[in-house]
Amino acid sequence: MQQLPDLEMVAAKVHEAWMQTKRAQGVISRLSETGEELMVPYAQLSEPAKELDRMTVRTVYAAIKAVGK
Repeated sequence: MQQLPDLEMVAAKVHEAWMQTKRAQGVISRLSETGEELMVPYAQLSEPAKELDRMTVRTVYAAIKAVGK
């Protein structure tokens, strides 16, 4: 099986896509449960907020690996 792309790079792209979708829906601000603004570039997120995007990527990677077996 081919090596999957870097987790952090894909997590940043996932976050970017999420923001684009939210903006298309008219959302201009989205706060986390702790009050952190999430509608910012990935690099500006806290580690806990980044981890949410990483978990999404890990889930997809696990599914890809399971299908590839």
